[in-house]
Amino acid sequence: MESKEAIKSKKVRVYGRVSTEGQEGTIPDQLKTIEEGLKALGYKGKPEIYSEQASGTKKNRPELQRMLQDIRDSPKDSVVVVRDFQRFTRDPVHYGALWDEFRDRGVRILSINENMVTGTAAEPDPQADLLIPILIAAGGSEVNIRKVQTAQGLARSREKGILQGTAPDMYRKEALEPRRELRRLLKAGIGVTEAARRLGRSTSFVRKNRDKLNSILMEGDDEVLSGWFDTLDMIRAFMNEKDEDDRGKKATVRMKTVIRMTSGYLNNPNAGFPKPTRADIEEYYNNFGEYKVKKKR
Repeated sequence: MESKEAIKSKKVRVYGRVSTEGQEGTIPDQLKTIEEGLKALGYKGKPEIYSEQASGTKKNRPELQRMLQDIRDSPKDSVVVVRDFQRFTRDPVHYGALWDEFRDRGVRILSINENMVTGTAAEPDPQADLLIPILIAAGGSEVNIRKVQTAQGLARSREKGILQGTAPDMYRKEALEPRRELRRLLKAGIGVTEAARRLGRSTSFVRKNRDKLNSILMEGDDEVLSGWFDTLDMIRAFMNEKDEDDRGKKATVRMKTVIRMTSGYLNNPNAGFPKPTRADIEEYYNNFGEYKVKKKR
């Protein structure tokens, strides 16, 4: 059946869904896409809107359940409109159970993006009824792959280990990394007092970081120190890109997690912790919930 025909003389019910809080802003985008799609189909009514933040693999979503009950209670035939079928569900088994009820009630599901409509018991659509479960299964497979990848990332982080104590300050808003600049001054034979003046720091800052740099060099070499500086620069750049800190007013849980999960290497690059990569810090940042400190019960 054509999409335009599917909404004719029906009660239009729009369903929008996002999985996480970070995606919350996409709900208006979904609804806008559906609104424009319905307008293009000639729809001029006011649809009933149902939207929520919930995993597409969960069955007991409040707004989905509310929509199902409204469909059951309505004396008028309904059509459910989504931006894409994976907004409806990412579980093909769940879809099968829902579809059985919809099909028996003569309720079609219309996807704006896929330009496809499900069939009903009275009027099946063999092509759509075959393809739609495949589209949904593909989305569910993607979710499962991400879960495996997150578990793998968690295992990798445990192998790396986390050192107790405060990780080095990133000084992200400073144009020059002060410890790298201190290293340059010390190599040039500049004394503590003059180095402090040139850096605009206290002499205690210079002595503390001089000892830190010497400790890294004593246990390792110039190559280890250079790699440590490069890692600091990479994390500083990432923090500036996100405009987030691990301490202070702009601190976020995500960035605190990045620093925590790289603290082993940051505190002692000679302790056997692998040098963090950009992929590592993106993993910790994007999946911070898997790495944050678990509260004891």
